[in-house]
Formats: sequence, C-alpha cells, structure tokens
Amino acid sequence: MKRILVPIDFSDATPLVIDLARQLAKGLDAEIHLVHVRELSVVAAPGTLGYGLAGMPELAPVSGVPVPVFDAMADPVPEDQEQKSKLAQWQREIAQAGIKVTLHEPTGAVAEEILNQGDAINADLIVMGTHGHDAMYNLLVGSATKGVLKHSTRPVLLVPAPRA
Repeated sequence: MKRILVPIDFSDATPLVIDLARQLAKGLDAEIHLVHVRELSVVAAPGTLGYGLAGMPELAPVSGVPVPVFDAMADPVPEDQEQKSKLAQWQREIAQAGIKVTLHEPTGAVAEEILNQGDAINADLIVMGTHGHDAMYNLLVGSATKGVLKHSTRPVLLVPAPRA
C-alpha cells in the first residue's frame, strides 16, 4: 500500500480522517494524496411554481414540476480563502511528519472526481469521512461517500464524524 487518497470536505470528520490517514501512511511508508473537489454551481430558471430545481433536476419527475431550461452556465463555486488556508495547513502538517503529500483540486461532481483522482494516481486506499446525515438528506442531496462506495473498485475506509 503506497498511495492513500484522502477526500477533504471540511466537515467535522475531516480532522479525524486526516489523522487516521497520516497514521496509516506513516506505518505503511505510503504517500497521501489530498483531494478537494470544487463543485460546479448550475443556474436554473425558476419552475412554474416559482422554485427552481437547481442542482436537483432528478426530483422533477417525482415532484410533477416540469424540468426548467438550464442556462447552460456552470461555474465553480467561489473559493473560500479560509478553506484554502486550511488545506495548506493540513498539507504542511502531513509533510512535517515526513510523509510525501500532494494536493489535488479538481472541479466537477464530487464522487466522480474522487473516483477519477483515485484512478489517476492508482490509489491503494481511499480514506474518507461519513457525516451521519439522515435518509431524507441523502435522498434530496445525495452523498459523495455513498457515490464513492457504490462505484469504487478500490478499498474505502470510512471514518465517522464525531457525535454531537
């Protein structure tokens, strides 16, 4: 095991995920590849009920609302300087532990980009957090973790978020 892919989403689980990945990398003499996916924001015209289905066109058949015409503009969500700073800090801390670390920042659908990065670096393991969202959240929004688990051909180690 030489390459560990660690998706970063700034959730409560992220520090635990990074700590566990660091311990594994140190013990296995592996390198860490941090990946933070910048999601695309899609602008949609309002539906007939006055509400757009931006980001959730798959709900249109269920809701009975006609699918709005999309404005073909998909822009990355603006970068947050605090998040950029935190990514750099985690990268420094991992490097100071004597572990080779690389940061990847692709733009696109989260689960798909995580899997693409896994393929690109030929990851031996994906270490990622779970959020403990309820079923309704996962139905409406989906889960990157669920998408990675469902489609990954690589082992995935899940780290639960701390309980509130």
